[in-house]
Amino acid sequence: MLANLVSNLSELFQLRISESESAECYRVKKNDLWLPVSWSVFAGEVRAVSAGLIESGFEHGQTVAILGKTSPSWCEIDMGGIFIGGCTVGIYDTLLVDQVEFLLQDSGASFLFVEGRASYERVLPLLDTVDSLKQIVVWDYEAEAREGVMALADLKALGRKLLERKSLIVESRASKVSADDVALVVYTSGTTGRPKGVPLSHKNVLSQLKSNDMLIDDISGEDITISFLPMAHVAEHVPGFFGRLNTGMRTAFATNYDTLLDELLEVRPTYFGAVPRIFEKMYGRILERVAHSSPRRQAIFGWVRDLARRRARAAMGGPALSFKDRMMLPLADRLVYRKIRDVFGGRVKAFVTGAAPIDLEILEFFYGVGMKIIEVYGLSEATAISFANTLERQQLGTVGWAIPGLEYKLADDGEILLRGPTVFSGYLNLAQENDKLFDDEGYLYTGDIGELTEGGCLRITDRKKNLIKTAGGKYVIPARVESVAKSEPLISQVYVHGDNRPYVVALITLDDRETGRVAEELKTTAEALPTHPVVVARVAKAVEVANSKLARFERIKHHVILPKDFSLEAGTLTPTLKIKRRIVADHYSSEIDRLYSEASASYQATSAAPQ
Repeated sequence: MLANLVSNLSELFQLRISESESAECYRVKKNDLWLPVSWSVFAGEVRAVSAGLIESGFEHGQTVAILGKTSPSWCEIDMGGIFIGGCTVGIYDTLLVDQVEFLLQDSGASFLFVEGRASYERVLPLLDTVDSLKQIVVWDYEAEAREGVMALADLKALGRKLLERKSLIVESRASKVSADDVALVVYTSGTTGRPKGVPLSHKNVLSQLKSNDMLIDDISGEDITISFLPMAHVAEHVPGFFGRLNTGMRTAFATNYDTLLDELLEVRPTYFGAVPRIFEKMYGRILERVAHSSPRRQAIFGWVRDLARRRARAAMGGPALSFKDRMMLPLADRLVYRKIRDVFGGRVKAFVTGAAPIDLEILEFFYGVGMKIIEVYGLSEATAISFANTLERQQLGTVGWAIPGLEYKLADDGEILLRGPTVFSGYLNLAQENDKLFDDEGYLYTGDIGELTEGGCLRITDRKKNLIKTAGGKYVIPARVESVAKSEPLISQVYVHGDNRPYVVALITLDDRETGRVAEELKTTAEALPTHPVVVARVAKAVEVANSKLARFERIKHHVILPKDFSLEAGTLTPTLKIKRRIVADHYSSEIDRLYSEASASYQATSAAPQ
């Protein structure tokens, strides 16, 4: 762990290269083979990018924007800009061009690095509309030569020529980097309005890495993870990429999301960061397969599932396992548990996840199987992680304890407030709004509601603005209701509604990655699935199971299956795939009104008419 030995990310990068020069930094898959790349080779590419930027007129404090999928090139560009005192802005490759334009204007980006032909052609007109933008640099596509456009390979070639003349020019620039310099700007997803730029300094990032060292102290260059989440997200950027600079851990860059499960078996990671939906889908798929098996297999699974949950509860301080349970664990492991662990390669020490709550039943099951899902809580404004469970100290159903060095308190309404070295100083270009961000003692209002357990763990309730107050005066937590309703693998999104209404209703969408397979099994089309009796019954069953876990006032009384999934293109999802609740409520207001006006149960599982 190197973060404690340096004062900025430029020094961290240099120290990592010095410590691990010949060791593996990452691996990529080419022609079905995983090819390792050393830290020294990575450093050579970073220095070439840095020098190329200098030769192209890039100055200390200027901004580099990066639009592309997570890849070695993304990381080279990112470190190349930061190393010489620049600031980087990650842009999701799913954003519309007007959204990209806003981010470039707001951040004042002078260089835009773009991956691939499709993205390049979309953003090319921005050279004429974004005042600060001087250069578009393209990788993985040979663009036609024109003013203001160059290839990444050509930028690196410029840099290498400069390094031949001035071999230490990038190190000279790096020596001027300050801990208070902004290293990156992360844009919030904009669930309720325009995205907001979150400037994070070198000091913010290093404070996060130092705290992480105290949470998990046995990560080394022998460990490996797999990178597939977007680098534009603070979690992949800071604990992910910068975390690897700190610890020396290797990574394998996934080819794409569709090949992830196969590549997990090949890479066999020891640490794995994932979104909660992966575990929800996996659990749902297991239950689906069991439901189609023989009564004997169903009985066996029921036994091993209950044993796994008893094992998890015992580990959390609940009743100890009986002698019989302890004796039967090796058999359960051989029959079921080992096969489930093998899906992720069989040697993962910890699965780190956050962003949304996971049903306790799912957490207990996987913990008992031998898969430790470490829930954390954080936000961009506090440099990713603020509360965390650890391998040695964990409480299922909570996000654990505050990271070292972070102060916190709960307001009277339960809102979480944070203060410490990982907390940012305010949004970019929003001076008036920044005045309302902090209380009189300098604590950041997070907008999240939580509660503390007797053991001092934090349990996240939901976003403050998302809480639903029914006409009966009861408060409903949408995240909780939506989470427990997602055990059915066919379900993609659940949006619950009920503010100032007599009861809770839900809009449900189907997962495009599942509909093709299910349509083939049912000998129908994907478009016909929302009204197909089998699908209607499966979704209704999922709602019934969810309701059995909820208080009466939380239960979904009526629901409707929508003909299309929520999406970025329709404006109903953010780049991080969170539901834009206000937009969904407005867009589907007629469906919501029908759910309340037509009280008959026959409408409960019908499909909405396409819009």
